[in-house]
Amino acid sequence: MQEAWLMGLCLWAAVTAALVEATTFNLTILHVNDFHARYEETNVFSGRCSDEDKSKNKCYGGFARLKTAVDMERDKSPNVLYLSAGDYFQGTIWYTVHKWRAMAHFLRLVPHDAMSLGNHEFDDGLAGVVPFLKEVPFPVLASNLDDTLEPSIQGLYQRSTVITVGGRKVGIVGYLTTETMVIANPGLIDIGDEVVAVRKEARRLRREEGVDIIIALGHAGFAKDQQMALEVEEVDVVVGGHTNTFLYSGKDPSTEEKMGEYPSVVTQRSGRQVPVVQAYAFGKYLGKLELSFDERGELASWSGNPILLDGSIPQDESILKELVPFRQQLEDKMKQQIGRTFVFLDGNRQSCRLRECNLGNLETDAIVHENAKYPDDMKWAHTSLAVQNGGGIRASVSQMENNGSITMEDVLAVAPFQNTIDIVELRGRHVKEMFEHSVRKYDPTGMSAPGGFLQVSGFVVVYDINLPPGSRVVRLQARCLECAVPGMMDVQADEVYKVAMPSFLANGGDGYSVIKENKLNHHLTGLLDSDVYVNYLSQMSPIYQGTENRILFIDSSELCAGEGNLLPSTATYQTSTAEEAEGAAGAVRGSFALVTAWAMVVVVAGCMWATL
Repeated sequence: MQEAWLMGLCLWAAVTAALVEATTFNLTILHVNDFHARYEETNVFSGRCSDEDKSKNKCYGGFARLKTAVDMERDKSPNVLYLSAGDYFQGTIWYTVHKWRAMAHFLRLVPHDAMSLGNHEFDDGLAGVVPFLKEVPFPVLASNLDDTLEPSIQGLYQRSTVITVGGRKVGIVGYLTTETMVIANPGLIDIGDEVVAVRKEARRLRREEGVDIIIALGHAGFAKDQQMALEVEEVDVVVGGHTNTFLYSGKDPSTEEKMGEYPSVVTQRSGRQVPVVQAYAFGKYLGKLELSFDERGELASWSGNPILLDGSIPQDESILKELVPFRQQLEDKMKQQIGRTFVFLDGNRQSCRLRECNLGNLETDAIVHENAKYPDDMKWAHTSLAVQNGGGIRASVSQMENNGSITMEDVLAVAPFQNTIDIVELRGRHVKEMFEHSVRKYDPTGMSAPGGFLQVSGFVVVYDINLPPGSRVVRLQARCLECAVPGMMDVQADEVYKVAMPSFLANGGDGYSVIKENKLNHHLTGLLDSDVYVNYLSQMSPIYQGTENRILFIDSSELCAGEGNLLPSTATYQTSTAEEAEGAAGAVRGSFALVTAWAMVVVVAGCMWATL
């Protein structure tokens, strides 16, 4: 009797377990965002992977490695969705040369279940995105677009898509940041509120199509993703992009610092919990979120983490072969002229690491120029300020060679590190500390030339290197961003300034912990520095960039006492033999050049300037 009872109990347990298993639905979401044209594997900072790093298997990402990772994960589970939150366009020479064509080609080889549009998909206007949409073999989503006035794009994207996975209907609703209207070129498309649009479409999917599970897939930034999770009751999961947010549970696997746990979980007013995910950027990680839903379609549990696409994951050989002809076209482009210079562009180590150099001016001006395309509300640009570490300027360009022709090869010789251009928000006191660090190890003899010395655009900085480190900035001004006619204004301690800079500096490189530890916001544009310089050179050629007393050195004790000389930074050191051989370069670098009356007023006023 007891044996029969035990057998019945075991049978009941087995049946119950089978029923639970039958009603529980498991779903794996693989996701990427902000890929930004990283077709080939990259270095740890998502720049060009060097031959040395390749030989040591120290490269990351790229389409070939991404395909391997996606295929491996699909083989592990029958219920897998692979999604992208947009911004495949822009960021490397691959996009500069190939535009939408190469991206459409490789997305056919690494197909998705769905992707949302990103703002960079509109960088080249409708002419750049319409043919792309015609070629990609999967749904591209955005629920908050009104294309009434742009018939060319109508019918090429969807508000949502419904995919049956494991017998369950999964609805995916897309959304795109409203910022696209001011930071890209969507023509006459009107972009409405993301949350309102997703809520409306999600309700329709529940009501009209009987969808069990709803994923919001969009490109509007982590804060908007969290708002979406909080306010749209129908949404079960949010997969986002745009802010390149790195979420991770556990110890950071590489150089990225996590902004929170993966997934970030938002609790709605009803008590429902909604996971929110992003997977950093540049194809360095493949997000992997594992979900379990109960018989009512409610999310019961979740787990996962982004997968670091490092050398432990082999590259798919078929994709590597497909990359070859596209790469060959890039190599041909390396020799093509992109601009011309009438003057010597001085990237000499003893110039750009010790004083203002005209190549530093050109690079930082190019960065500001790129951001001037995108005004913010009452401001005339995203930022009017830029810095570049002198150590990142690796070569000069002579006006005497090849009739002053500037090629892509020249640009990559000057800027080989392939940093992205980032925008960092800092308070004025920390901007001043940044410039203090610029000359902390300054050697007046020129025997030592640390690479952290900053070249600038939009700043005027006056140093007295006779003062102790940490107190050498005696005057600091920044170009006004809100003025109808931009002028220079003293940097204020508590005011917030947006400063564009290479990602190397934004992440604390060259000892700039003041940036890394005090940035209030860090926006990754995804643009490579070399692409920014190419755009600028092609638009502004012929180049005749000079030095402009943006950086000055003084002996403030003598000057404020009415004695001594005010010297521009270009006049402090003797030129090297290599420099002298450049002929006309001396006209740019100067000798003891006449300082303008304006510069004198700036420095004399500096004698009265209160320390930030």
